[in-house]
Amino acid sequence: MAGAVTANIIGALFLASASSKALDVSRFASDIAAYRLIPLDMAFPVAYGLVGVQAALGGWLWSGWLAATAGIAASLLLLFFAFVMGINVVRGRITLSCGCLPGSNSQLSWTAVGGNIGLALLVLLAGFLTRPVGIFLNGEALLAGISILLIALASVHLRQPEHHV
Repeated sequence: MAGAVTANIIGALFLASASSKALDVSRFASDIAAYRLIPLDMAFPVAYGLVGVQAALGGWLWSGWLAATAGIAASLLLLFFAFVMGINVVRGRITLSCGCLPGSNSQLSWTAVGGNIGLALLVLLAGFLTRPVGIFLNGEALLAGISILLIALASVHLRQPEHHV
């Protein structure tokens, strides 16, 4: 059950992240361009591609189909994000948006890099744990995963300083 809940948490995170990025692709493309790792004219195609990959991986993690392969693919994406973020942290460009959590204004840091590496290890492990058999237990794992993610997102948002206008 733990593997299914973990995979569902990260699947929900990928789907929520993809959804929020899809709603504001211009901002996401701007964030990608700010990393200065690809030519400027590739920012929009990369943004659309990453939104699609994150959404597909989120759905795949939720499905439980070929769980180990889904865990490996999701882990590789998270490690890629950690690598790209780490390059900019080394460059001292820590004021950039990390794009880690939907609705969060988190900036680049070694903590964010470490968080992605930790999630990559968790989702990799989750892919190799057995999933529950039966629609009710899988539904319960899905709802537990979504609930844990929502609690984590609420916690992040409550800790952010207020912006007075």
